Amino acid sequence: MDQFNRKRPHGGMTKNQAKKQKFNENILSEAPQAIDVIEYARSRAAELQLLDEATKKRKVSQAVNGLMSISMRRRAMSHNVKRMPRRVREMVTIKANKHKKPSRKHRRRPKNLLQEYIRRQKNKVWLETHIWHAKRFKMAEKWGYKIPYQPTNKSARASYRATQHHCQMIDVSYLCCIEILGKEENILNGVSSLCNSQTGPTVGAKMYLEGTREGNCVLYKQNQYPQRPICPATFFWRPKSEREPLRQLWIWCHPSSFEELWKELEACMSMSEKCEVQDISVELSCSIEDMRKGQTLADIANSSMLNNNSKEDKMSTISEEGPKQEDRSKEPKETQDKTKKQKSKKRTSTEKASEEKFVKVINRKSQIGKVFMTSLKDRLVRHRFIGPESQRILAQTLRIADIMFNNKETSYWWKEYYEDKKHSLDFNQQREFWDGVAQCQSAAELSPHAVIGLTVRDPRVIRAMKRNENSDTVSESMVVEGIEAVKLMVSQEVSNSPIWDEEIRKTVTSTKKSDFEINQLKSEHLVPGSELMLGEEESRIPVLVIQNPGTNPSAHSHSHYGNGWDLILPAGWSMAFWVASIYHGARAGGLRELQCLANEQQIEHFPEDYPDTSAGREEEARVKSEKEAEHSRRPPAKRPNFTKLDVANPFSWAWDQLVHCDKEDTSGFHVLRDRKDLNTLRKVVNISLGQKKKCSKSSESVERFAPYQDILSRHQKSLVFVKISVNSKGCPEEMGTISIPTKEDVRKMKADKYFVGPLRSQQPDPELEDKKEKKKRAKLLKKGVLNLQPQKTPENREVAKDNVDDGEREIIGYVKHGGFSLNNGHGAGKGFCSLAGLEKLSESLPDERNLVLIRNPRTLQYRFARLSL
Repeated sequence: MDQFNRKRPHGGMTKNQAKKQKFNENILSEAPQAIDVIEYARSRAAELQLLDEATKKRKVSQAVNGLMSISMRRRAMSHNVKRMPRRVREMVTIKANKHKKPSRKHRRRPKNLLQEYIRRQKNKVWLETHIWHAKRFKMAEKWGYKIPYQPTNKSARASYRATQHHCQMIDVSYLCCIEILGKEENILNGVSSLCNSQTGPTVGAKMYLEGTREGNCVLYKQNQYPQRPICPATFFWRPKSEREPLRQLWIWCHPSSFEELWKELEACMSMSEKCEVQDISVELSCSIEDMRKGQTLADIANSSMLNNNSKEDKMSTISEEGPKQEDRSKEPKETQDKTKKQKSKKRTSTEKASEEKFVKVINRKSQIGKVFMTSLKDRLVRHRFIGPESQRILAQTLRIADIMFNNKETSYWWKEYYEDKKHSLDFNQQREFWDGVAQCQSAAELSPHAVIGLTVRDPRVIRAMKRNENSDTVSESMVVEGIEAVKLMVSQEVSNSPIWDEEIRKTVTSTKKSDFEINQLKSEHLVPGSELMLGEEESRIPVLVIQNPGTNPSAHSHSHYGNGWDLILPAGWSMAFWVASIYHGARAGGLRELQCLANEQQIEHFPEDYPDTSAGREEEARVKSEKEAEHSRRPPAKRPNFTKLDVANPFSWAWDQLVHCDKEDTSGFHVLRDRKDLNTLRKVVNISLGQKKKCSKSSESVERFAPYQDILSRHQKSLVFVKISVNSKGCPEEMGTISIPTKEDVRKMKADKYFVGPLRSQQPDPELEDKKEKKKRAKLLKKGVLNLQPQKTPENREVAKDNVDDGEREIIGYVKHGGFSLNNGHGAGKGFCSLAGLEKLSESLPDERNLVLIRNPRTLQYRFARLSL
């Protein structure tokens, strides 16, 4: 009770109140007795001026209710603008016009929709199937294109099931094509400096010059092999003809390296032709109305209607505005001001409309002496079919057209082309060959990379059969006639196609009937769903079909996994063939499905698996920035501590450190692609269980290390692409390390079959220890304890750090991609090892030359795996 009887000191004030009063008295004693207003205003003149301007200025973005007092605000003002004061109305109308969104009915009109689509394509290019994909896929903006990345309702397992048992279709129309026209000698003299025969057959190989097969090779900078590669490319020649002395070559490359390859081709051609490059590219402007009618850019440029119309419009506007100004000169000033405002609004609207009505396209061409280079980028469509069912789907979609005609009055491109007896004979051979191909059960039965030319019907007029309809008859015909189909040989007559002619491609695109016309003709049929018989009015489309053999059979898989076809079409026909193939049973895929297919096949995929190219380095930089951003977004407790895990590069692949390449070295590292050297390395590295005993008894160390020493003398700073197969459970991941196991690790593996691999000891984190010490010091200070524990010195930390594992297990490579392989049934991946590291592996473990240890960046556990080349 004593605490309630205590008296308040200092006249009823508490101690805190007394302290505050003393503090205020001290401040007032130090304050000046008087203030000179004029001097104070001069010293604060700039601040007063800014304050005055801020009070007078009113922002349009400010809420309108904030401009009026509370007594003047009404609910009806939000519905009727005239309820507001006049001084506020103008600001409200400006804000409404600025932020008002047009109605959906207005936006969904065909004219406005097309303008919106063209506006959205200013910075990136859409594929012809973009709208179909945008409703069903997650889209990704890459390499200047809007590419379908993955389906919204399917996983990677579904894509594997489609490629293994069904048919997966992917639109790869973003691949760029470069056409080279000239004499065969001139073309080969220029292109031969970009490739090397040591990596495989090049453009000048005899098997490709006939034009019956598609080839692939890695292109380098001019005479820079094996350094500075550009990109992998596929190519095929136009079949030889006695009437045409000039040859055509199509080179297909990735869009990320298109500009680099184009400049390098111009440089090597100018070097071989000994003349400068002449840019003869043409800039064309096409109106939206002409695009809607189906006219091509070449037709519009030849007619030159755009320039004449623009001049006539300008003359008409001048003639109309002249007399109006004379008549309105007598009107009062208020009306004249109104007319001037209306005219300015009209001019701005017409300028915007003129910008939106025309689309500019550059027809890129170059002339180097007698050689012409043309960019066919976005002028050809390419669909990729993968899986055993692709044979059946293509046979149902590509129906051979009828070129027999009775009426000679009307002229069509196919009549003029097939009037020639040679072309008509080629057509008959192509039809017989395709009938034989349709009987094959798989595309792998044919010769690899065969090129087949066809002229087919419009797929929109053919009714797609139901899935279960006529399935028994098709399977019986495949079994009976499948043996004869394998004997088919691809000739130049079979590979020839009118799609090589630019004028024919333009006419095929321009004479295409719209979907509205086709649907209107279908609606007039008495029997719905019946086939349209248009006769000569039906479009004939020239196409090219290219066979993909897939992977070679191995001990794990006996089938050619990933085999299929590539379909090349003229521009404008992508959607028609795409929808028809979907109706016939194809399953759509995107970029992720291509990457998953390459991972299942354990092959290189551009640009991710080409670290020595500029496109590959850009892709690795992008992945690094994304991984770092994702890591930094998480709090420290919810992300792995890579210092404790002792991972030096958790977000990138340290290829330069692996090859011991300095930053000053301009040449850098490169990937070994010499076929002869790779075959010698395969004989050393790829050893099976049955060969281990033979190698340990018969082979000597000198014979085993001789190929390494020979290859290292020529490729010192080189990486080797390797395939990884995990022995037990576990899957490799990106940025994982490939290390050399110790002899103790191998002994434990042989002694215990359940021994997965050694465990890396956890390393201390100095920053984390400093944080813990600071927290301890803060707690002790709060408790009032003065005798604090001494801080750990850096010497103690170095002693406590255990670095035995890294000293014995040397890193020789990194994992590029990895995961669970559905094709093999266990963890698998692919990566790169240094050539010097493979030599050390064979020296340390002569009997186990392909046994390595893999450690993922988020774990301390090592796992045994096997390498193969």
